[in-house]
Amino acid sequence: MRKLLLSLAVIVAVGGAVAASTGAFFSDTETSTGNTFTAGSIDLTVDSTQHYNNAVCVLDSDGHGTWQLAPSANATIPQYPVIGDSCDGTWVPANLGAQKFFNFPDVKPGDSGEDTVSLHVGTNDAYACVDVAITKNDDVSSVQPELTAGDVANTDSIFDGELAQNLNFFAWVDNGAGTQGAIPGDNIWQAGEPPLFTNNIGPASDVLGGKSYTLANSQTGPLVASTTNYIGLAWCAGTLTTPTPGTIHCDGAGMGNIAQTDSMVASIAFRVVQSRNNSDFVCGNVAPQPGVTHSLRLENETIVADGPWTIINDGTHGYLAWTGDANEFNYTFSAQGLTPSTNYDLIYYADGWPGNNPGAFIGTFTTDGAGAIASTTANPNLNTDLPELPDGNFAVGAKIWLVRTSDYNNGTLATGPMTAWNPSQYLFEGNVYIHYDDTNHL
Repeated sequence: MRKLLLSLAVIVAVGGAVAASTGAFFSDTETSTGNTFTAGSIDLTVDSTQHYNNAVCVLDSDGHGTWQLAPSANATIPQYPVIGDSCDGTWVPANLGAQKFFNFPDVKPGDSGEDTVSLHVGTNDAYACVDVAITKNDDVSSVQPELTAGDVANTDSIFDGELAQNLNFFAWVDNGAGTQGAIPGDNIWQAGEPPLFTNNIGPASDVLGGKSYTLANSQTGPLVASTTNYIGLAWCAGTLTTPTPGTIHCDGAGMGNIAQTDSMVASIAFRVVQSRNNSDFVCGNVAPQPGVTHSLRLENETIVADGPWTIINDGTHGYLAWTGDANEFNYTFSAQGLTPSTNYDLIYYADGWPGNNPGAFIGTFTTDGAGAIASTTANPNLNTDLPELPDGNFAVGAKIWLVRTSDYNNGTLATGPMTAWNPSQYLFEGNVYIHYDDTNHL
């Protein structure tokens, strides 16, 4: 028995030694610290050099601009702009805010100018587009020479002017390509430098009238990082032509008295987007395709005298969708936040007041007890394009409004006019003007 106990003790001791040895296998540890993802950036900055007639806007050491004679230019009698006067169309690379490419208060027939615009996209290649829109083309007043030239008396519309139709523009990629000795960004259009506008030259009412233009997309290739990219934008108060490659000519005889006192305001917005992993990117505003739906959000707005009205963001709005140009205006409409149990008319409002210039009735609806209009589909034959002359907004598009039926032609379902004015109960176009071609309307 004593031998057996001793044997068990040995076994237990050996077993304990085995258990203690399990932590002694070969091993190793490798640690990687500081693993980091940092997002890249697409940071567009823009600068400009402004030319007007024979002068160029030059910055001094404090960043203030003054007009100086352009290189190789001669002073004229009278000289305009006046050499030494202040100017604001030239600046160094910046994020755009208050800068203006054009800010001219006294344009005359035959005046012309050009802005050389530079784009910088930072450290990453990017696609780029420019969006342009006319936000005002106002008659301002009706002086006798305008009326004699055939203009109608000034209305309350900010789009009843003719200046946008008489200012012609031409834009090009100022990359120095195609002509021996050409320099990128030299503010001179050279043969071989591609025009930017699809129709090359056109009035502001066309080429700046709610358009998007491609500067670089997936089909043309991106703007290259850390490289300056130039655009030339020339204008003429009159007829602008390019009689020979590399030349731009302005003839003031093409601008008559009908544009006197008028004022045009436009917005120019550049946008960029990464090119990497974005192989299908194209800029917007492509030609509409059959069956593609167009849309407009109607808003209640605060009236602003002599300027775009301010949208009230309170949930009251309407939504209009239509399928593009056709014999009939195939649309769907819905709305919310209106006066309950009230009849409303959807109309094409054509300035000036009372909106039948020519204007058109589109549809009628009745709100439910909550002030909503359920989604409704219809396809009326409007027998008019949107817009249609002599609408005061013809240069930019058509206004679509939702008004109380009782305020529109005394409640009859026909083209206006407006017979009352209760704007707090209406929905307006949200400062977005639409285009529709009634294909069976001559």
